[in-house]
Amino acid sequence: MKTALDCLPCFLNQALRAGRISTADPEVQLMILHEAASLIQKMDMNRTPPENSVDFYAMIARLSRNPDPYLELKNQSNDQALAVLPALQKEIRAADSPLALAFRLAIGGNIIDYGALKKFDIGAALAVCREVPLVIDHIQALLGVVEGLPPSAKVLYLADNCGEIVYDSLVVELLSDRGLDVIVAVKGAPIINDALISDASHCGMDRHARIISNGTACPGTPLTRCSSELQECFWSADLVISKGQGNFETLSEVDRQIFFLLTVKCPVVGAHLAEMAGVVPSRLSGDGELVLYDHSGNKNL
Repeated sequence: MKTALDCLPCFLNQALRAGRISTADPEVQLMILHEAASLIQKMDMNRTPPENSVDFYAMIARLSRNPDPYLELKNQSNDQALAVLPALQKEIRAADSPLALAFRLAIGGNIIDYGALKKFDIGAALAVCREVPLVIDHIQALLGVVEGLPPSAKVLYLADNCGEIVYDSLVVELLSDRGLDVIVAVKGAPIINDALISDASHCGMDRHARIISNGTACPGTPLTRCSSELQECFWSADLVISKGQGNFETLSEVDRQIFFLLTVKCPVVGAHLAEMAGVVPSRLSGDGELVLYDHSGNKNL
């Protein structure tokens, strides 16, 4: 997915939000906005939005001298999710289709996104995701793939944000219980509120899966920039599950089957996804629509 004109004001808004989180100094905040405007003028519109965001957040970290401005918010998100995890695990065990419910809760958890959103209500998102129809609903296709995997088959799960990764663990635990070899990929360095190896370990993900870094500080998975370990896992996996907008934006045109799980929080992403999936664009306006999309390659794009 290429960067669109509508992404440019969004980059400025993100720079302002991140600048205010990174430093209380209004002069530094102004410097950040000036530098962000300069970066926009040189932006490569053929790159994906997450790839273009890397320079923005590196600049903010440099000028504010704060390498991980979202650290406190990330820790809060993890701890809030961990507090409700036992109740969710109990609910899933009692469900008619535990894995289907786990997928829904993971999609609902994708509302935790400090890049795309200024505020959100995780409790409301989790309540909604249990009941409302998915705009793109390929859950049965994903369940069918999982059912057909032999023991020790390799599953690559591309994680997204802190807090959200706790809800991802509901899926990962069920996949691991089936005897599957689950690998969870997180980011290699701080970027917005994306999860790192330390977050995955803190949330107990390492009890059910092998945790690897994708080798980047990009809020997505730009394959050619990722580590050789991530690339090998991606192409050799029997199943790839991708969480969140950033991973979708960077992988939407990759030619292999990927199951994308996300809450759509951006009209540009919604329009691109609607075109790919053959959905009426008005159904994916970027206002929190829930999606599980079976993408089987870009041959028809």
